[in-house]
Amino acid sequence: MKIAMTHVDLPNESKGGVAFQAHYLANILVERGHDVTMFTFSPVYPDCRYSVHQYPISPQLRRLQAFVFAVHLAKTNFSGFDIIHTHGDNYLLWGHHPQVRTFHGSAKDEAISAQRLRRRLYQMVMANLEQVGARVSDVNVGVSHATQARIPAVSVIIPCGVNIARFCPGQKAEHPSILFVGTTEGRKRGRFLADVFHREVRSHFPNAELWAVTERPMEGEGIVNFGKVPLETLCELYQRAWIFCLPSTYEGFGVPYIEAMASETAVVASPNPGALEVLREGEYGVIAEDSDLGNQLTHLLSHEEIRRTYAEKGLLRAQNFTWEQVAMQYENLYVRLLSNHQQLNT
Repeated sequence: MKIAMTHVDLPNESKGGVAFQAHYLANILVERGHDVTMFTFSPVYPDCRYSVHQYPISPQLRRLQAFVFAVHLAKTNFSGFDIIHTHGDNYLLWGHHPQVRTFHGSAKDEAISAQRLRRRLYQMVMANLEQVGARVSDVNVGVSHATQARIPAVSVIIPCGVNIARFCPGQKAEHPSILFVGTTEGRKRGRFLADVFHREVRSHFPNAELWAVTERPMEGEGIVNFGKVPLETLCELYQRAWIFCLPSTYEGFGVPYIEAMASETAVVASPNPGALEVLREGEYGVIAEDSDLGNQLTHLLSHEEIRRTYAEKGLLRAQNFTWEQVAMQYENLYVRLLSNHQQLNT
């Protein structure tokens, strides 16, 4: 099957998780025998098993890249492809069929959780364009039921994926350790976690460390700043950490949660939509309100058997999100959609 996949950027230039999800999905589809071309602003790089069609963009227009990207897509001839699969910005792709759109969350929820006015206004605009994109596409996929609840046009749920060959169990660190992967500010709330760590965790565990994989360093005793790390280092950190904590106010899904579970690491999360769904209301990890976050972290660090129970259950849960299973669901969707499209044109 010839598949045209689209995303504004790739992991070699992106900070966002959607770029990684589109990239990994394209790679596994190629491994499964499909011919995939990614349409993007990013250049090809060694990890790409698929072809890359790179659109040009001037540095002056980078701030408007989502809108410029939509124009490029609208001008592209996709007639040589069996399926068009977009991961955003398809609102100008009228008349291009058969077309699948994957929603990796809701821009409306992003706007609600935004802490800066500029970001809130941008996400409000994108929320309206998401509704247009949902009407343009033949089938709309959501990565979670929480996404479907916000975007009713979503008719199929296919979760995000995790590479269980890379994210896998390993040897834990000798001292108490909490891993955070995200941004220091905004909805990921790295600084909030750092404050809780200093105020409540370190008083019980003076040798505890908070491992921060963030865009900029955070200050404080016990904080180890890793910055942006290669995948191999990230996998090792997931393996060695006693706890993974992401107290995000909003996640459409929450890929770091399944990466931690696949690494057999206990998860602590805030009650955001993605965490509630992925962790099944606390069955596979701890869901903690802000006022109770420090207490829950301290409790888990203190009780190895409870950590191990969550880690073992999480490892089993992660098997539901392998890339093989995700790819099979998309393949079945492509086949049904292509068959329907061919029947309509005969």
